[in-house]
Amino acid sequence: MDSTITAPPDDEADRLLGQAADWLVTLTSGRATDDDARELAAWRGRSPEHEAAFRHVAGLTGLTRALVDNPPAPAVGRRAVLAAGSGLFAAAGLYGLVRPPLGLWPSYAELTADRRTGAGQRTTFAPAPGVSVEMNSRTSLSLADGGRGMTLVGGEALVSVGPAAAGGFEVRAGGVRAAAQAAVFNVQAIGGEIGVACVSGQVRCRRAETGFALGPDEGVTVRANGAVERARIRAGVATAWRDGMLVFENTPLSEVVRQINRYRTGDIVLADAAIGRRPVNAVLHTAQIDNAVSQIQQLLDLKVRRLPGGVILMG
Repeated sequence: MDSTITAPPDDEADRLLGQAADWLVTLTSGRATDDDARELAAWRGRSPEHEAAFRHVAGLTGLTRALVDNPPAPAVGRRAVLAAGSGLFAAAGLYGLVRPPLGLWPSYAELTADRRTGAGQRTTFAPAPGVSVEMNSRTSLSLADGGRGMTLVGGEALVSVGPAAAGGFEVRAGGVRAAAQAAVFNVQAIGGEIGVACVSGQVRCRRAETGFALGPDEGVTVRANGAVERARIRAGVATAWRDGMLVFENTPLSEVVRQINRYRTGDIVLADAAIGRRPVNAVLHTAQIDNAVSQIQQLLDLKVRRLPGGVILMG
């Protein structure tokens, strides 16, 4: 094994590092599937040593910069992964970990998050006393401030902060911070846009130098272009996903597709931007999300082409 890896000199540590490298090779081979992502999540969860080995290999010095600053090259092997500390990743072709095509596998940020859910999965956990976080499908987050906060890497989560939460709880998503002492609020980070919806209590939001408070049935959306939109909302609609439903009221098709894609293996891709602006009124059931494609196809009279990997071209 190359000397660039610093690891305990025992056979088990060596074996786990090799397996972790193999997983990164799989995810950047161009043939990775959502099943591969689920199997990796299971492998990481076998023991703290498995997780540590993966984080060691995925977090090698210079990896992120190499991925972002250098164009992809074809093929990568285990030895290239294990030698990545000096920038060899730039030649290894792992650009796809940062921007996976069509959502076919998790991004680097998702892979290194503390907690993840796959397509159709939901889970609830308590990061601190008095705080409950319910994660929706295809959500990734990392804990911060000793469990008194978290960073939402992508997806959606409902946060409940009770009186027992000393000091409150803060969620960071993109450039937005949402903090509460006693409140229930929903946070989304999807497609470069951030949304915060207050269900009860008060949520203090901040973006750059601008701060404001949200009360019950109020929400804010920060668009990918930086525009900030505050509006009255229906909290029951914003959190309908907890009951297995997606509710759309005059919602642009592009936003509908972004929401549906979180529950599928492979993405729906719109043929052009004009189609994405068409309004949709519908109630979709997440347990039967594949039926949503047929519903929208009939509702808007669109053509659908099914491609390998669960990818659907709609136009």
